[in-house]
Order: sequence, then structure tokens, then C-alpha cells
Amino acid sequence: MNDEGRLNVSVTLASYEERAEAYLQDSASSSLAAYEEFLRGVVTLLPAHAQMLELGSGPGHDALFFEANGVAVQRTDGAPAFVDRLRASGHQADLLEVTTAEFGGPFDIVFANAVLLHLTVHQLDDVLTKAARAVRPKGLLAFTVKEGEGEAWTTAKIGKPRYFTYWSEAAIRTHLTGNGWEPLSIKHERGRTEPWLFVVCRRNPP
Repeated sequence: MNDEGRLNVSVTLASYEERAEAYLQDSASSSLAAYEEFLRGVVTLLPAHAQMLELGSGPGHDALFFEANGVAVQRTDGAPAFVDRLRASGHQADLLEVTTAEFGGPFDIVFANAVLLHLTVHQLDDVLTKAARAVRPKGLLAFTVKEGEGEAWTTAKIGKPRYFTYWSEAAIRTHLTGNGWEPLSIKHERGRTEPWLFVVCRRNPP
């Protein structure tokens, strides 16, 4: 990872750490019908008693949904504040920074809502490769990123700087196929303030 990429990650994680409570409060009322449909669609693709690695568990809402549908979830986050809150709520959670840690496994799926959008293009390639190593043959990866072009810093939502890379469907497809994944579905959704891509893909045979 280059120095710029390290800075992007460290500053963004520090912002989440400092403003975790603000993020949790905003997330409590931000669920969209299209996102709930996305989650239900992911469940239909999983085998019984599936094992999931969740990157960036944050408030923990998604893990609760998957567990209610029979999925065993390993919660992780790169911000200690979120990990501490999950543990205080009685959940096992691990500190995991996606650009530096290996993911373990094997899992049936790696899930990452609003996490990979904080990575540079090169960082995303590395994480896609690690995720492919972490899932079983024909395992899944499901994630969301913001749709658009270029990159930007913003203080929106939590009042502290966060880095974002914006993605087109064509670019996401190229990076998925180049890093061991077969796209199954890429859906365009409006979001509250910016458009999103909801992505589900399957690991290609080695």
C-alpha cells in the first residue's frame, strides 16, 4: 500500500473512531427498502448454516438480520469504538483493518456494506484478492459502493473527513473479473443523497 493509501485509511478510521456515536445515530434511521431487498437477496444465495465474515460491522444491524436468517456471522470492524460497542452488546467482534489483515476462513461469504468505498483502486484490488482466498470454492462476496467517478474527501454525515472512491458498473466489473470474481448482480440504487451500486459476485474456480 502506498503512503497516500495508508493516510486515506488512517484518517477515515480516526474519523469513525471519534464520531462513532454520530454515525450510529444516523445509521439507526437510514435503512432503505432497496437495501433491505439486497440483504434478502443475499440470504437466498447462501447454503443452510452459512458462515459469513462481515467487514465493517459498524452498528451491527446487518449481522442481526443475517443471524435471524440462520447465518453465522463473524463481526469485524477497523474502528475500535465499533468493536467495543458490539462487545458491550454481548456480541463477539474482532478488530480487523481490511487493507492490512488477512481474512482467515474459509467462509461461505464475505459481506461489506459501505466499507470498500473507502479504499483506493489499488487497495480494492488487494482486498478482492484476499476475499477470494477467504471463501470456499464458489463462495460469495457481497458489498456496496458509491456510484460515480473519481475520488473525494467529505465531512458529510459525521462532521469529520472520510475518503471515498466512486465506481461505475463497468469499472467494478473489470476489477472483479481481474481479481477472481464472477459478477452475479450489480444493482443501481438512488440512496438518500448519492447513488449506490449493490454488488453480489461468486468466486471463480482457482
